[in-house]
Amino acid sequence: MAAEIKKITGTIQSGRGEAGGFLSIDWVSGQCRQICGFSLFPGTLNVEIGPGDADFIRQLACARGTRVIPPSKDDGFCEARILPLKIEGQDAALVFPMVNDYYETTAEIVAPVQLKKFLGRDDGDSLTFDLEVPERLPLPRGIIFDLDGTLIDSIGLYYSIFCEGLRHFNLDMPDKDWLLEAMGCGTGFWELWENSTAGKADSIADFNSKSSAVFDEIWHRRYDKEVRLFPGVPELLTRLHKAGTRMGVVTSSFYVNKMNLFAENNLDYRELFPSIITRKDTIRIKPHPEPLERCLEQLQVEKENCLCIGDSPCDIAAGRDLGMPTIGLMTGTGSRQVLALEGADLILDDVTRIGEFFRMEDATG
Repeated sequence: MAAEIKKITGTIQSGRGEAGGFLSIDWVSGQCRQICGFSLFPGTLNVEIGPGDADFIRQLACARGTRVIPPSKDDGFCEARILPLKIEGQDAALVFPMVNDYYETTAEIVAPVQLKKFLGRDDGDSLTFDLEVPERLPLPRGIIFDLDGTLIDSIGLYYSIFCEGLRHFNLDMPDKDWLLEAMGCGTGFWELWENSTAGKADSIADFNSKSSAVFDEIWHRRYDKEVRLFPGVPELLTRLHKAGTRMGVVTSSFYVNKMNLFAENNLDYRELFPSIITRKDTIRIKPHPEPLERCLEQLQVEKENCLCIGDSPCDIAAGRDLGMPTIGLMTGTGSRQVLALEGADLILDDVTRIGEFFRMEDATG
């Protein structure tokens, strides 16, 4: 079967002038040469493309691009992904830095030659390049999902509940990024509340017990009423179940009533998820791999043939350390850069996009 080719047309434009130095770094040039099969000219060709093509490239690069990995997490460099392509017969490659706000509608292309000179083009000229679309991957035997920020749209609600509790005691609002980072590392929501309020209002008699009672009231008043599954999740889970994929849930939460949300969407969660591991079921929680190990045992699926899917760095770290393939999602606590830094094999905008990269024909019924 011939490979699918997508033609993308855009306009050549000047870049920031930063690429040459980056591409000349030994570990960058070495990895790119190994991936691309040629030595890089120290500079990129920048092509301004439409939003639809930019979205396609972002999804494809994050899901199927080959990783260019910095030698250290602490050296200030981000990971990049490489996609091979051709421009008028010339081998080249698209480089996609794994950061959230880098060139939203610009494709950065590298080649063994100075492309503008080779093509006889200049800024403002139109350019079309061919991008090979890889075949979709086989559907794995098993998938272990995180809940909040992965299947359940709740991270924004968590922040809102947190802020309402602090306002009750006239305490300062936390930065949302701080809360997301703390949750993404595996710190429990109630633990964050206790840490944030400890010693903050000593003038209130018996403050600790009062703050816990207030937070408990806000949680139970709002969570069940306002939380939702992400759009498309019921249909996705149904297709996966029909395809014979064994699915489990590993959550660092202890609030088991969350599973009622699936019943409200006409899903039998006990049938969908033969294994559900909560915070109470293991001694250690993510990022430690123990909860995933327990889930794999109950699913009776080997780790190499089971995806770990989550929105948080701790999800990816747990799966990576256990030797599972991992998918990071942009719908919760982790940014593209952080999820890549933790070693996510694929990074998708949301969980429903897995159907674009895995063969799910057997799930059509």
